[in-house]
Amino acid sequence: MKPGYYSYIGSAFGPGGVRARVSRHLRKEKRKHWHIDYLREFMEPVGVWFTHDRQRLEHIWARALSDVGGITPIHGFGCSDCSCNSHLFHAPTKSASGLVPCVDIGKVEFFHYRDVA
Repeated sequence: MKPGYYSYIGSAFGPGGVRARVSRHLRKEKRKHWHIDYLREFMEPVGVWFTHDRQRLEHIWARALSDVGGITPIHGFGCSDCSCNSHLFHAPTKSASGLVPCVDIGKVEFFHYRDVA
């Protein structure tokens, strides 16, 4: 893992909705199921953006973030069930990663991590 900030985009349409999904992602100890579960033990969450929108927007956000300068998609991460390049993005500095919530493409659950190395 490169030092810096990582942003993960996902959805929360399962049982418990956003509250359950965010709570799960914030815990370190859990049964590993999603790609982000394996990364979580090496990262410290520093922010969460989310919505209760019923439309699935995570793919729109992922494609938009792939084109933002200073943010690098981690190819194949978190997108084994879709055609996106990635659902995880790296920025070397907090200022570069701060661009993420400014992309105006709707709203989606959004986790922002800092490496703990």
